[in-house]
Amino acid sequence: MAPIASACLASCSWVQPAFADDVPSSTSPPPYAAWHSDTPHEPPPRIALANAPGPELPGPAYEPRPFELTPELLLGFANCADGSASDARCTGLAPGPGLGATALWRVSPYFAFGAAVAEQGFRFSPASATGLHQARARGGFYGLLGRVYFFDHGLVEPYLELGIGGGSLGTSAREADGIRYDETAGGGALRVGGAVEFFLSRHVRVGPAFDWTRFELLHLRRCSSSGCSGLDEGDYSHGTGFTSLSLRVTLALGAGL
Repeated sequence: MAPIASACLASCSWVQPAFADDVPSSTSPPPYAAWHSDTPHEPPPRIALANAPGPELPGPAYEPRPFELTPELLLGFANCADGSASDARCTGLAPGPGLGATALWRVSPYFAFGAAVAEQGFRFSPASATGLHQARARGGFYGLLGRVYFFDHGLVEPYLELGIGGGSLGTSAREADGIRYDETAGGGALRVGGAVEFFLSRHVRVGPAFDWTRFELLHLRRCSSSGCSGLDEGDYSHGTGFTSLSLRVTLALGAGL
């Protein structure tokens, strides 16, 4: 037993100092200390970032403008009233091409005023029994025009219009005696219509249109190279107006309203 006890005492005496060495004394310096110096230091370098995206650009300003010029291509259909004595000047009238133009001042996004003119041609093929040949026909409207728009911005521009002015529809043909006679009906005219146009750019619109023109008959004349004479509207056929389909191209000018 004595040798074992001696070995145990020796081992304990060797381990104890090892544990005592691992514990720092209260007088040991700290592992680090605050930096104390009067030497200036540059700030840290800036972190390079990607450029921020710019603000989103506004879309095209499809807005109304104060002045509008509108040429148009027409396809016209003549309206006629038959006479009790003769309807030779209405029989054989067929649709034909024409041209028109409108100039407007748009006083607000919803209203515009101006003038319009239209020259309309028609095909005229009278029956052979009438004796008429080398025939042609034409009509026209000229007057003041008012227009009402539905939107104050957007890609689509629908509107309605009303025109008041004068109009006429006439035919010209050689009769059996070889003399050319022109018969023309005309008077005050009322025009109503509308269109739907689409913006191609900020200043250009294009679209289909429809117009109906009606005459208040004031005169019905028959003219030749020797002079003119009046005809009775109840006895002789004559034009009362025309209906037109058209393709319009509008140029909008000026700053946006």
